[in-house]
Amino acid sequence: MIRKLTIIFTIILIATLNAQTIKLDLQPFGVSPRDVAKSTTDIYTYAYNGLTNVGVGTRMYFKATITGKKFENVQWSITRRPAGSTANIDAEKDIRSEYEQVVAFTPDKLGVYEITVTDGSFTKSIVFNAAKYLGYTNTIVNGVDKKVNCQTCHPSKVEEWSKTNHATIFTRAMKATPGLSGPTDHYASYCVPCHTTGYDANPTAKNDGFDDLGFVYPSNINPKTYDTLLVKFPDAMLRANVQCESCHGPGSGHLGVTSDSRMQATFSADVCAYCHDAGTKHIFPEQWDASVHSGATSYPTGPGREDCVQCHTGKGFAQYVNGITKADPYFDASYTPITCVGCHDPHSNKNKYQLRKVEAELLAPNNTTIKITESNAGTGALCFNCHRSRSEANAALAGTITVRFGPHYSPQGDMLIGNNMLELADVKLLKSNHFGVTNESCVTCHMYSKNAIVGTTINQWGGHSFSMSTFKKDEKGNFILDANGKRIPDKDNMEACAQCHGSTFGTSFKDVKFFLNGNGDHDNDGIVEGLQDEVNGMIEKIMSSLPKKADGTLDGPKSSWTKEQLSAYWNAITAKNDKSGGIHNPKYIVTALRGAMKLLGIPTSVETEEQQIPTEYALMQNFPNPFNPTTYIRFQLPKESNVKLTIYDAIGREVVTLVNNRLNAGTHTIEWNAKNMASGVYLYRIEAGNFVKTNKMLLLK
Repeated sequence: MIRKLTIIFTIILIATLNAQTIKLDLQPFGVSPRDVAKSTTDIYTYAYNGLTNVGVGTRMYFKATITGKKFENVQWSITRRPAGSTANIDAEKDIRSEYEQVVAFTPDKLGVYEITVTDGSFTKSIVFNAAKYLGYTNTIVNGVDKKVNCQTCHPSKVEEWSKTNHATIFTRAMKATPGLSGPTDHYASYCVPCHTTGYDANPTAKNDGFDDLGFVYPSNINPKTYDTLLVKFPDAMLRANVQCESCHGPGSGHLGVTSDSRMQATFSADVCAYCHDAGTKHIFPEQWDASVHSGATSYPTGPGREDCVQCHTGKGFAQYVNGITKADPYFDASYTPITCVGCHDPHSNKNKYQLRKVEAELLAPNNTTIKITESNAGTGALCFNCHRSRSEANAALAGTITVRFGPHYSPQGDMLIGNNMLELADVKLLKSNHFGVTNESCVTCHMYSKNAIVGTTINQWGGHSFSMSTFKKDEKGNFILDANGKRIPDKDNMEACAQCHGSTFGTSFKDVKFFLNGNGDHDNDGIVEGLQDEVNGMIEKIMSSLPKKADGTLDGPKSSWTKEQLSAYWNAITAKNDKSGGIHNPKYIVTALRGAMKLLGIPTSVETEEQQIPTEYALMQNFPNPFNPTTYIRFQLPKESNVKLTIYDAIGREVVTLVNNRLNAGTHTIEWNAKNMASGVYLYRIEAGNFVKTNKMLLLK
């Protein structure tokens, strides 16, 4: 009997473990016009906005994903359909991997459908609705005047939306508005599908969308053209402009009913990508896919994480902006992606670019705050709402110390303005002026877009990628990750820096050196490296001096630490979580870390300035030589001097300027990484005061 119970218990345990580790999921799979254009042989023949409320005849795609095992015997079926429907799931599938596949389906009748996928004992279903488009002012549904439309139930939202550019884009074009369809403008018939409601290029889509109502593009557009169109095509004009149904799906099955997807509101970027990811002029979703923000919601959400969703989900941020607190019965802590409508309000043009918020507050000493507004941060003020410290340094030191002691993971806003690090060991905190000279703060650099498109290639940096670098990908286009699961940078967008600094910084952020009072060796290792390496070296020295467990990992922070240890840790972890390696505010971050090092008794570069001063200028031979790909160049200055150190190729073409700054008297060592250079002889030349000298070096790969 005991053995039988043991066997039964084991079976139950195995089943429980399987249920916990194996998961089958089924979701709509949005496809943008850009995705459709990538191939003429796959299943993606028409764009799909990812909604589960669509027009009759709209080609839809559904993706099944399994985790915990591979697909074995996948079966797709239609488990619910309206009367008279004969539509079937397409036989051809997109088998994306052993864990993921996509099918296509086109609803042929009005009403509710359900598709189910099964694999052995695992099953998942999705319900969706097919309907017809009405137009937000229309009350006629299937020939009957229902006396209701969008404005009846949603007057405030319709009123807000009516003031946005979406609400009038087609109307303004047909009135020859300069900038849209004036004599010298580019507006043409190919703009119409995205500037109207219900337009579907699929010939099977007959759902009273704009393209079904006989509209003919005018041969001549003048200020009175729209008035003429109202008379010639009244039904089509009811669907003119980007209306409610463009984002929420057709309304003929709605009329107050929201069950079975008869109306939908979603934060998915697929809805926006339907129009904003096509050709070379509309690239926002393509860039967004490359952004770290697009994957930020992998952080846990749900009960107990109510404070996290404010920044980790799109809907959470919208709730925060709208003042919906976690005490509100309608507060939603569930997963929603951070996407376009997380930052942009589709219903309101209260702020520039329809941003949800262009102000924020940063914590400051003595229970005060620093106001960030559009006037001092431009539209980048939006970013400060999440990229800020969650606690103030002095208050945190005075409070209860736990392992959560620290500013949180993304205090970039504080770092940019020079806030919330501690002034330690009498090392005065200095500030660089990146915040002051960038009118749009974060946007100026992270959304730099003049090189977003080169020919037909979309560079996944700047713009809505918010990235300062591109990242390495494999042959399938997936990001290659390092041992810590982080993307590996490929090329840095140095053009963004060149807006202010010219081309003196080189080809990589790692090449950018920073000298404070003539000194560039901030981590005091005897070598002047790039700022990022110097800052990371300072952080590493601070962390290494803090209490450790037997296995060598950090033992804390905890209440048993001294105030000095906690203070130094605060500055170090803040600089680490800033993730810019000092670039956001070089002076502030370097001086804060220097103070932390001095407080802990770690020798700093300030103390090495007492070295013996050389009696003459000198340029030594680089070491090692030959080298691959890194070498070090050492030179001596008998007095403070303006120094320019430049690398040239063998025929005298300038390769990079390593130093162009005023340096203190002493011996200096500068690193050069030639990873992107070809093998051969290079020259390095120093100009310091009246001293000029050139040496040779050899790169062998």
